[in-house]
Amino acid sequence: MRTLIHTLILIAAYAGCAAHAGTVLLISIDGLPPRYVTEASRFHLSIPSLRSFIARGSYASGVIAVTPTVTYPNHTTMVTGVLPAQHGITTNTTFDPLNVNRDGWFWYAEDIRVPTLWSVASAAKLRTASVNWPVTVGDPNIDFLLPEYWRASTADDTKLLRALTRPAGMLERLERKVGTAFVDGNTDTLESDRVRTRYALEILRNERPRFMAVHLVALDGTQHRDGPAVPSAFEVLEQIDSMVGELVAAVRGVDPAATVAVVSDHGFIGTHTAVNLRSRFVEAGLITLSNAADGAAAITSWDAQVWPGGASAGIVLRNPGDSALRERVSTLLHKIATDPANGIAKILDARELERAGAFPNASFSVEFSPGFYFAPGLRGALLSPGSSKGTHGYLPERPQMHASFFIAGPGIESGRDLGVIDMRRIAPTLARVLGVELPSATQAPLFEPARR
Repeated sequence: MRTLIHTLILIAAYAGCAAHAGTVLLISIDGLPPRYVTEASRFHLSIPSLRSFIARGSYASGVIAVTPTVTYPNHTTMVTGVLPAQHGITTNTTFDPLNVNRDGWFWYAEDIRVPTLWSVASAAKLRTASVNWPVTVGDPNIDFLLPEYWRASTADDTKLLRALTRPAGMLERLERKVGTAFVDGNTDTLESDRVRTRYALEILRNERPRFMAVHLVALDGTQHRDGPAVPSAFEVLEQIDSMVGELVAAVRGVDPAATVAVVSDHGFIGTHTAVNLRSRFVEAGLITLSNAADGAAAITSWDAQVWPGGASAGIVLRNPGDSALRERVSTLLHKIATDPANGIAKILDARELERAGAFPNASFSVEFSPGFYFAPGLRGALLSPGSSKGTHGYLPERPQMHASFFIAGPGIESGRDLGVIDMRRIAPTLARVLGVELPSATQAPLFEPARR
């Protein structure tokens, strides 16, 4: 009975706040460093839509992301206001030491352990929507849902998306209207972002959600392939800028007083070398292999396993209470890190990870040196030439890892530099604009928006 009364009080409070709510559109440009916008003239970038947020709104010179600085934990922090250890999305991929989940990611909303902007908006009877936002599969609080999902990266993934879209039949209707099939979340081309934008525009204009989030990914994919701050990345960003302009015009068309926030999840660092850290765990007998039928190596057992996070990795012990195993793994890691050429910049222990709210099941984590990143090789040399020319996942205090935050709308000060902010402040700020509260958010809003 006490829980029921508490729930009813929360819903009533949300409903009271929502009477003053404004529409919020949240656009994520995956992998956008803030300097691309704040220093656009230095890079000779033509991005008028993004630059308008500096003149007409407020912005952060940098956003300190969460650890690791990869897509899924940071996107979840931006809609919950808490660290990964609290919200439950600890890196992109689930911990899968034997690879039985076949590189499965944290796709499913049920893995989020705290309220989100969608859940508090839904409790306040506000319409909600999402296009390609991470960790939204199956979210009952999103009225119009096109989740970010893939499995085989084949045409069958579109069939999966039709089954996962809410409401039932919406994707088929949108496909007929847009004239182009929707795309899975693993496709990171510029054309795929154009498709996502066209679908988002249809939802904005026809369904008029009060809170909507859109995730665009082509800039991230381009920087992984070509590196940061290169002509191809800038060309992609200029095209994305036009998509942002279309989305802003659409939401202001249905609500002239709408607030728009543009965010990113992390920055980027150029890379050249892959680190096959697991190969050293195999050599040390911490991971046991056998040959699969096709001759590939398969993991059959493990005492310590590496949990990848881009340019960092958690180290999980099968028995964390085994002090001898802990010392054995610590000795191995520090021996590798002794030689700077091996590309390990820092080793964090469990206490440091607890303070960062990162890799909660890990006994250690490693941050690779700039230019180095994790690779999944199980045999052979520790180092190999990198196939990726840029990545993220480095510790968030590195300025190159700073994410972006730009916001414009009624009551938001124009031309205000908010300085370097904590990513956890984004969600409670957007909640205030919506006229709702995030009960578990651990940081204060950045400002108090004017009520409508």
